[in-house]
Amino acid sequence: MTAEPHTIQPPPPGGNLFVFQEEVHPDGGTPRRIAFTEVDIRPRPYEELAAARLHEGITIPLDMYNGRIVDTDIADVDTSNYAHLKATLVSPLSAQGIGLVHGGWLPSTLAATRSNAVVLPDRNIVTQIVGRFASGKLTGRKPDFLDLFERSTVRINPMLYALEGNGRSLPDPGLVQSQLDEAIGKLGTALPSATIMTGPGPLAGLLGLIEDIRPGMARKQKFLRQIAPRLSAQVARRDRDARWNEVLAAARDCGVTSGALVVLAALSVVVDSGACAARRMLKFHAAYSDADAYNALADLNALELLLYCLAYFPEMQTQLCNGDRNLALFWVGAGASGIVPDGNSISCTLTPHPAILPDPYAERWADEVAGT
Repeated sequence: MTAEPHTIQPPPPGGNLFVFQEEVHPDGGTPRRIAFTEVDIRPRPYEELAAARLHEGITIPLDMYNGRIVDTDIADVDTSNYAHLKATLVSPLSAQGIGLVHGGWLPSTLAATRSNAVVLPDRNIVTQIVGRFASGKLTGRKPDFLDLFERSTVRINPMLYALEGNGRSLPDPGLVQSQLDEAIGKLGTALPSATIMTGPGPLAGLLGLIEDIRPGMARKQKFLRQIAPRLSAQVARRDRDARWNEVLAAARDCGVTSGALVVLAALSVVVDSGACAARRMLKFHAAYSDADAYNALADLNALELLLYCLAYFPEMQTQLCNGDRNLALFWVGAGASGIVPDGNSISCTLTPHPAILPDPYAERWADEVAGT
């Protein structure tokens, strides 16, 4: 079967409706049809994201399971059972929004298939959505998976828009208020069928989150500034061991746990043999400033917020919707699993992909760092 993107219909109360139609019946009869809703779609791995031409169209395997069958003309199908369907998605749609989820990635709409889905869009995606919709109607831009949110009742949490702010530092309370109001207004106008999550107490929660983040942000900015001059150029193979130790020492000096995502990203830059995702994400240069560090950490903060949501709200289908391929590659390549609450924080296991930490450094990282 071939999955056609336009077969995603306006959602019923339970969530998106997927309709699959055979192009050719294998026995020469009438092509068969099956429709189902409330389906899970298995996230895709690092290799497929690295190979995908996100601005041209996507061809990826689809592994769909736990779907509730609502209609079919296939004989002997018991509609009380759950659908499990494997297909290949050949789509002309671009994927400006990459849905980062537990276990990998999917095009934005395919990462929000259930009625309990929550989308966390970053600032760029909010801008994309606003540019694609006017009062819920498409404005005629090049077709993209984001367009499939038209008439969707999906829940959208705009907190990242306000959390990042429009400067190059953590926003103050007044800016948080204005940015949150701006995001709510823009998204509500663009997608009137969507549910914009605005309460209870969104502003108080955001301000508390920012104050929680602020001390750690300062330590991580100091850490990135300290290591940037030594990592602004590719590290020669003979110097990698020394730079590796310097990064871990700098993390200790700055009070940053060696198991943090920012430290993993820095170590990935140390052992990089080419233009790795972490290098393009951190953008080191010799005169690295607090503002440069903030830009990089804002992306990593979004990943940490995703981890928090996955740990504390496992019943929700949460995705971080972003348009930064490098951030997406780093998320998928970090291999986060076992994400659970741990006191006032979270605990998870990172299993870096070889593109993030090739051997023997992956083993060294597991021995020296992972336990922290």
